[in-house]
Amino acid sequence: MAAATKADFDGDLDRLYQLPLSEFTSARNELARELRAQGEREKADEIKQLRKPTAAVWLVNQLARERPLDVQRLLNAGEALTKSQAPEARRDEQRAVDQLAKGAREIAERSGIGSAALGKATETLRAASLTAEGRELLKRGRLTEELEPPGFEALMGVDLGRQAAPAKPSRSDDRAEKRRALKQAQERVRQLRAEERELATAARGAAREAERAEAEAGAARSRAAAAEEKARAMSDQRKAAEADLDRLE
Repeated sequence: MAAATKADFDGDLDRLYQLPLSEFTSARNELARELRAQGEREKADEIKQLRKPTAAVWLVNQLARERPLDVQRLLNAGEALTKSQAPEARRDEQRAVDQLAKGAREIAERSGIGSAALGKATETLRAASLTAEGRELLKRGRLTEELEPPGFEALMGVDLGRQAAPAKPSRSDDRAEKRRALKQAQERVRQLRAEERELATAARGAAREAERAEAEAGAARSRAAAAEEKARAMSDQRKAAEADLDRLE
């Protein structure tokens, strides 16, 4: 059987990472088996070692496929930010992150992923945009783990031996962070309330089903008792008829 080409292998990886999260493991194992059957043992081993993405990482990878222009804006902003901490670079990055966070929320809602993954997805987006390797993986939608934004020195390439003074966040940054935290908290409360309503509705429905089942069971028991009573009466009548028959004979 012909060996898989690099293009084929890349296509297989792309398809693997765009699958629903619940299908990743089985699809990964099946792909590894197919490659091994084709004699591609190294590629099969590489596939087999791929870890299933977390919900946050899966969201980020889907954004690369569904929002490529927004992702590219973040990649450009992140690269610019590694070269300059100018306010404009920061604003561009924040706008790009905010836009992608909205997209991640939409994907999460239709995929049944809880809001807890959204914050980690946002951090991973921001962190991936700040390194060359991260930008490449983000662009291709092949991130395998959650990332955290690097420190200020790592971002700017500052010599750690010079003990540069840490930058203080501005009041506007503080307010923006508080607004984001408030928005996330409000979203979490909204989701919990919705889940609570769904569970309460399900509980009431189950209680009604139990009541109907109990009523039906009671009626069945009553019918069974009546049938048994009729059977006993019929037995008594049969025995009396048999006694009459014996006397006549």
